[in-house]
Order: sequence, then structure tokens, then C-alpha cells
Amino acid sequence: MEINREEVKEEVLKIGKWTRFAFMFLYAFVLNFVISVSIGLAFIQFLFFLFTSKINDSLAEFNKHLFLFVSDTLKFLLFETDNKPFPFKKSSQETSSDTNEIVDVEADVVNEETDSETDIKEDKSEEEESSKS
Repeated sequence: MEINREEVKEEVLKIGKWTRFAFMFLYAFVLNFVISVSIGLAFIQFLFFLFTSKINDSLAEFNKHLFLFVSDTLKFLLFETDNKPFPFKKSSQETSSDTNEIVDVEADVVNEETDSETDIKEDKSEEEESSKS
């Protein structure tokens, strides 16, 4: 197998790959900072729980956002997705309003049986069972 140096050179010099590297480098430092902040917030949340036996709801909501950021950042850094995390990520409200899809399905028509029809069917099935025995 022969390696074409020109093709390799073209692949290495693609601007998109170096742009991704720059974002990965930046997000790696931000992720390190966010994890440090998260550990501090976990300690603060424990203090709330220790003294009040309840967690702080505002802090818990902020922690959810931090967790989502960490998750999205790790997916980007580990090449599971090409979508950049916050602040480049669209919010969940924007994506849900943009994805209006039309669903085309067929509905099955269900005939409702009256009580008397059900009783008649049950009587017939009982008679058939007794005649088989």
C-alpha cells in the first residue's frame, strides 16, 4: 500500500480540522474549570442538606445545566458528535419548535359492543365449550 504524500498533506491542512482542534483545546480548559466548580457546588449543596435537611432548588437547577454542559462537552471532545456545546448549541426550546413534523398514520376503527352483545357472545362461547366436553 502506497501513501500519497499530497493527499496526506491536503488532509492535514484542512482548516475545518484545525478549527475543531482549537475548539477542543478551549473546551478542555473550560471543562477542567467547570469540574472544579462542580466539586465546590457539591460541597455547598451538602452544607444546605446538613443544616436544613433539604437541597437548595436553585443550586440543583444550576447543577443540571452544568451537568448538561459537561455531557455535551465530553461528547464533542470524544468525537461522538460534531455539535459544539454551549454557547454554540441551540437551546432545547429552539430545537423543539424547529422540528415540527407531520405524522401520517392510519387509525383502526373500534366498534363498541353493547352489554347485551357481549353477554350473547359469552353465552355462545360457554355453550361451545360445554358441547366439546
